Amino acid sequence: MIRDLNESDRNQTIELVNQFYRKVNELELDGLFRIRPRAATKFTDIYFKLIGTGKVYMRGFFEEAELVSLLIGRVEEKPHLEEERSLFIDLAVTKLGKKKKGYMSSLLEDVDLWCKEKCIPAIELRAILQNEEAVKFWDKSSFERFYIRYRKRVL
Repeated sequence: MIRDLNESDRNQTIELVNQFYRKVNELELDGLFRIRPRAATKFTDIYFKLIGTGKVYMRGFFEEAELVSLLIGRVEEKPHLEEERSLFIDLAVTKLGKKKKGYMSSLLEDVDLWCKEKCIPAIELRAILQNEEAVKFWDKSSFERFYIRYRKRVL
């Protein structure tokens, strides 16, 4: 079942966000890009504070009381573009051992409907190239590659 995340889901949300952050920190990146300890708690709490503003999508897929997948995104205002705004997905993660069961696909269908209801014409996200599992997932999804983001270490 898909539903909005709420404060009672805080610990499970932090656990899933932490799972994602650990995965990112295990990747061999540029040696500079590392997610800090307790970042999952801060990230989760910031989003929970924004619930009710209409500016965030924060829903999860639950098997009974267990949060097995979540998608968190924020509305970005773009007054300089004809589209005017989009939803930027900050995090999409499925619990280890629960992947390939369609949970994320269901959440993506739900976020599409949410955006249509709010007249948000586009959804964006970024994936770390070294996270091959994520890149393969997004390449197989209805999302298209759109930007290339470059990074240069100066220190």
